[in-house]
Amino acid sequence: MKNRNLIREKMGKPVFFTLTHCSKKLRGTSNKYNYKANMHKLCFVDSRFYNVKYQASIITDCNFRNASIIGVDFFNCNMRGTSFKNAKLENVVFYNCNLKNVDFSGTSFSNVTFICTNLQVTNNLNIDDPEIKVMHTYKSLDLNESVKLGLLELANNESLFHAKVLHVNKGKLNNWALNLILLKHGDSGIEMLEKVLHKKEQWDNMYIVFSYILLIENMKKK
Repeated sequence: MKNRNLIREKMGKPVFFTLTHCSKKLRGTSNKYNYKANMHKLCFVDSRFYNVKYQASIITDCNFRNASIIGVDFFNCNMRGTSFKNAKLENVVFYNCNLKNVDFSGTSFSNVTFICTNLQVTNNLNIDDPEIKVMHTYKSLDLNESVKLGLLELANNESLFHAKVLHVNKGKLNNWALNLILLKHGDSGIEMLEKVLHKKEQWDNMYIVFSYILLIENMKKK
């Protein structure tokens, strides 16, 4: 696998994280964007994840018991059979995920959002928890036209566009993510975000929705 990945790197091709059927207890990760990761039957007990996005990934039959999962976005992921038993989930987004038989026994939630995801097939999830938000209806954004154009222009900034938080593609905004930011900080927050993001070319580790919310909060403190 290492040799294959080295060859792909030399050819300029993307390298996808793949690890399955590993009984060893693994550490978590931080400040990372994972596209098409393939993780099956892995042990992340007591591990820590921070500022991580999994896009179009397979995370099946994995064990996140007692894990601390803070600022993690799961977008279009197959997570069938995975366990979050007694885990801490904070500022986490599940978007269009397969959560069949995912176990949330004793899970602690803080600002966790499920978008376009079937929750009827999960185990031990209390959707009445006030820290859980469930969204199914796509809302169009009524943004100022100049702000909208400014956000679209940011797609030319590869450090922001790479993880596709604000954008679906170069010509389309990610309304789901922007609506979460709007719910937290309103139109003024979006306007502030658009102005701030244009001020420098390189933005590090902007992989998740919460990283943009945090940026607005930090700007408001100044």
